Amino acid sequence: MVSEEKRQYKELVSRLNSDENQESPVLYLGSSQTLRDLYEMTGQVVDPETIRMSIIQDQSPPNSSSLSPPRNVCSGRKRTRSETSICLNDSTSESPSPKFPTSALSTKDLFCLMSTLNSCFGPAYDFLTARSDEFCLEPELWLVKHYISQFCSIYVDKYEDLAPHLWKVIGDEIVPAQCRIYSYRPDHLSDPYSSGCLASFNYFFHNRCLRRVLFFSLRVLNDSLVDDDEDELTESHLY
Repeated sequence: MVSEEKRQYKELVSRLNSDENQESPVLYLGSSQTLRDLYEMTGQVVDPETIRMSIIQDQSPPNSSSLSPPRNVCSGRKRTRSETSICLNDSTSESPSPKFPTSALSTKDLFCLMSTLNSCFGPAYDFLTARSDEFCLEPELWLVKHYISQFCSIYVDKYEDLAPHLWKVIGDEIVPAQCRIYSYRPDHLSDPYSSGCLASFNYFFHNRCLRRVLFFSLRVLNDSLVDDDEDELTESHLY
């Protein structure tokens, strides 16, 4: 770590110890956002007992099943415009909403995710104050790709044509089949995507062997709300 990162890390450790009133606080993650959103979007219920979380991907070589999405996929109509950003840092609808597994992470891993967000969004946002449960450990790669495919088939025009090249670029940079995969779902006040945003996802692919984190984020915007916000911003500058 460089000196500034060391300072920020020490501040984070101090805050966490103060919040938890113990020297080694347990940093619990939120439950999988992918599984929850997949259920809400498609009604597909994934039994947590039949899947593996992505924590296993950096502990054993990937196999063919971990790279293959399920066959039953669905698509929807295209909606409003979307924005995508990638940042690299060295069953039935009547079924009850399922409960999904939670996990914990180390202070260093939490700091790594927070620092990645700070690098992507710049000084206007400080994610070092985020809670650990705003981050989620996600399932292995095939299920995350399946959810992203469902999401993009609704909101991204011609995603099917874009997907092969997109995932090739991601694969070349981070080798996602060997990554721990996390997501980030902030509260409304700290969400940089809250203004005019209809839907979004925020994924981290953390490859410990490469010592890299790739941040893959997409938001769907309501054009009218964004235009209104821009008009208000312009007026505030005029006065």
